Amino acid sequence: MTRRELRRVIELFFSAASFDGDTTRIIQTVADRMVEVGELVDLKVENQRGYSAKPSRWIKLHESDAVLLGTIAMETHNFSPFHPNQFLRRFHPSDKIVTDLSRIGVIEQAFEDWLGQPGWKQFVDPSQATDSLEGLLDWYINRLDTEGSPLRLESTNIIAVNHRPGDFFGSERNPNNSRWVLCDQLGEGIYVGAQPGQNENHWIPLIIRIQKGDSRTLELHCCNDAVANTDLRNWLLVALGARNQQKEVIVLDHEASELQCTIPIPLGIQKILCLIGEPTGEWQRYTVINTVSTGNLVSRYVPEIRVQ
Repeated sequence: MTRRELRRVIELFFSAASFDGDTTRIIQTVADRMVEVGELVDLKVENQRGYSAKPSRWIKLHESDAVLLGTIAMETHNFSPFHPNQFLRRFHPSDKIVTDLSRIGVIEQAFEDWLGQPGWKQFVDPSQATDSLEGLLDWYINRLDTEGSPLRLESTNIIAVNHRPGDFFGSERNPNNSRWVLCDQLGEGIYVGAQPGQNENHWIPLIIRIQKGDSRTLELHCCNDAVANTDLRNWLLVALGARNQQKEVIVLDHEASELQCTIPIPLGIQKILCLIGEPTGEWQRYTVINTVSTGNLVSRYVPEIRVQ
């Protein structure tokens, strides 16, 4: 089904409900999330972007929560939403529903199999011999030292992210009162940052060494893909936090059953959060069923981040 066909089908339901908002944006946002968690496959249909359903399967998140992916219908079971933004079918993995799923050919998929390899591994060069995020950071630091451009701290408009995990992150476009600061305000060390690009909305991700007499910068490029470049920057920020023993932070709000990321999270972590929670609409904030098990799950698969 093409994106246009999907929109035409779903927009009828919005019209029936007298909804007059931006239906195209909403449909696209949900479809992108479904692709991210493996509910749909993003592909080309007759030179148009479209979607195809993946085989149905279910994933156990913890003892009281599981999620059903795919298009299979379950007429004998009710999947009640726990949040207004919920779109995945969640259920308590009791013997009854698991047996019924097995009977119609829907098997359990291990969370590890669904997750696949860590998201940072896509940035590992074939010539690299590394199996860790820290190794990826080392590789870019070596490139920075051998290929980086000289940086004059007193006359640059390059800005960098300081090492203050948990503080308001902000944006390179508006760095006031945020973790984005001018390079001459930082001590010696390795940082990620950005330099102005083609216009005020275009910023090029960098890795930066600030060192007396030999400061350098290196642009982060990955297949000429701006999204990938930013994702690489985010992974290197996580790696720097772990290296400096100042891990980047995800905060759990047990009372509100919510999770707040304090940095732009890498896409690999976003994939996990889109499976186990629902975006609240606030920046990097998700509602989850069980904050304790969610925190344990994230810590287990991304030990370089501190969950508190």
